[in-house]
Amino acid sequence: MKSLSQWSVIAWVEIQMLDPDKLTFEHHCGGAVIAERLVLSAAHCFDKQPLQLEHIRLVVGEHRLKMQDKHENRFLAEKVVPHPDFRKSGPHSNDIALIVVSRSGHGVQFNSHVRPICLPDATDSAGRWCAVSGWGFQAEGTESFAPVLRAASVPVLDLATCRKSQVLGGRQQPILDSMICAGVLSGGVDACRGDSGGPLACPAGARWQLAGLVSWGAGCARRQRPGVYTRVASYVRWVLDTAASLGHNID
Repeated sequence: MKSLSQWSVIAWVEIQMLDPDKLTFEHHCGGAVIAERLVLSAAHCFDKQPLQLEHIRLVVGEHRLKMQDKHENRFLAEKVVPHPDFRKSGPHSNDIALIVVSRSGHGVQFNSHVRPICLPDATDSAGRWCAVSGWGFQAEGTESFAPVLRAASVPVLDLATCRKSQVLGGRQQPILDSMICAGVLSGGVDACRGDSGGPLACPAGARWQLAGLVSWGAGCARRQRPGVYTRVASYVRWVLDTAASLGHNID
């Protein structure tokens, strides 16, 4: 992935978890701001049980992973709601979670550097180029997170291609209609470990839409192994209904 400039840090969220041995918050996953007190991420980022909310920290407006940035703000999580059907159709199925930002303060304050990303409509056709971003490993086999937020352009693939046996078909997790495959089949560009839950953002006119969330893959940037994302359009009704049940509306 290439480095993102500071002004590009719009809806991205770094999700940290408390390391009980070090007693420090460490990078864990990514996410995307969709409203002042709502963040979307991958459900598998929160599958450690019992989940302790005080061990989760949400960092918004961040660019450099280990340094305080001018527009950076940190929040605790008040509630994490994984999709009720997570893993019911395979180990990576329905991999989406809604996170409520703690009531302390007034939620995420939007400005020139921090803004929510739009929920998608139903159009995310194959061939469309989108951007995946995060602080994850820069290559398979490395053991260090990227020092700054990085992004890469990847094309959306049609599901028929992704389901071929020489690509990602015939595995323990079938490629569901509620997933998006995106990547260059020749390899070399992909999300990696630590990018989970981060946004696959696609342009829609003058706006960006949250088309996908980093979910799973076979290694990182391998040939014929695109990344697989939760297709957010399949879950918009669940997101809206869940948010409303918690007292939050999404414009």
